[in-house]
Amino acid sequence: METFQQELQQINAPVPSEVKDFPYDERLSLWEMSQLWLIYQANSSIKCILQYFVATAQDPEIKAVLNEALNGIPPQLSTVANLFNSVGFPIPHGFSDEDVEQNAKRLYSDSLMLTYLRTIIKFGLVKLAHALPLASRPDVREYLNSALVLSQNLYNKTEDLLAKKGIAIKPPYIPVPGSVNYVTDKNYYGGLFGKQRPINVLEGTHLFERVETKISERAIILGFAQVAKDKKVKAYLSKGNDVLDKEIDRWSSILKDEDLPAPMLWRSEVTDSTESPFSDRLMLFHLMFSITYSITANGFALGNCTRTDLVSGFSKAVLDLGIYGKEGLDLMIEKGWLEEIPPTADRKRIIGLH
Repeated sequence: METFQQELQQINAPVPSEVKDFPYDERLSLWEMSQLWLIYQANSSIKCILQYFVATAQDPEIKAVLNEALNGIPPQLSTVANLFNSVGFPIPHGFSDEDVEQNAKRLYSDSLMLTYLRTIIKFGLVKLAHALPLASRPDVREYLNSALVLSQNLYNKTEDLLAKKGIAIKPPYIPVPGSVNYVTDKNYYGGLFGKQRPINVLEGTHLFERVETKISERAIILGFAQVAKDKKVKAYLSKGNDVLDKEIDRWSSILKDEDLPAPMLWRSEVTDSTESPFSDRLMLFHLMFSITYSITANGFALGNCTRTDLVSGFSKAVLDLGIYGKEGLDLMIEKGWLEEIPPTADRKRIIGLH
């Protein structure tokens, strides 16, 4: 089996001169470079996580869906690498078999792994849908469209299996409104304290989604903290548990006040294993990846909420995650683990001004 370094050498092989002589409209735009770079990094890390999930899953049906998700990643990595090679763009290092130990002891239950697969697919759907609108090259759009279809199909299979196993998490139901109404009172926004109007369905949707996602993330990060080897990484991951607990409690308390149920907790689905299936670098990167999605999701919520306490809460969540994420990036830089996002041309340096 070829080593990771050999694979990288093949992927980064010199591009034939006839490929490099492309017309203007075949270049990768800034947008396309950035989105493909992020997608490649994320997929290479998710591949490692799914390799371990498949190796440790016991339920045949859950293992089959996890394996289908895993098998869909290498072709995507290859496609993105070919797109990069078409313009001589260096392939990110990302993550490899060196970052996963598939024979490590079981860390998560099958139910949690399937639930977290659903969370990962949600991340992917948001990222792919975000990347598509500004992609101009036909082959880039073709890749993003096909990846979206693949993710949609996988999401449906995952959701169906969660329902079949009795572990699907459904948003709460509410009575159907009897009529169409208009807002006539500017107190509709409410204040930070005192009596508030009931949350509306948009606000309830974002609250529930945030709790649901944070609960599954919290269980995965708990496992990461148990098995991390480096003391600083372990301390940072443990702090992440506290950050997530604060956000879960914030949104759950509002749902409780509205007599709406909050999703179940998954912490009991983490074993007591301390044998790490993942490199510390992979776990830290994956947490950074989750934080990025959470900031985006909180931003969506912020734009759809009008109750003052919710606007304040989502703003505070974005700030807290931004501060915590910065600490993680600092730690990755300290360890030499942070691949630099490709920069734009430094024209002042090229001109010779510095």
